Amino acid sequence: MKSCTLYTASRKKRCILESIPDEKLLQSLGIRSGVELSIVSRQPFGGPVTIKLGDRCLAISKSIAEQISIREVG
Repeated sequence: MKSCTLYTASRKKRCILESIPDEKLLQSLGIRSGVELSIVSRQPFGGPVTIKLGDRCLAISKSIAEQISIREVG
């Protein structure tokens, strides 16, 4: 299993969040350590990463995605 940041992870992969910055907004959206998600897309030119968390899709900015550690599981 490969560990990396949310921004550098492979698209279309399932991941487990390992650590996130101390951001109340992320936690209020359900983004917390131990949660499983999948990476839907990464926009070019420093754009956001789109993730699927449960039945919702969320866009995470590059600057925040680079601070989120994940482990790819499939």
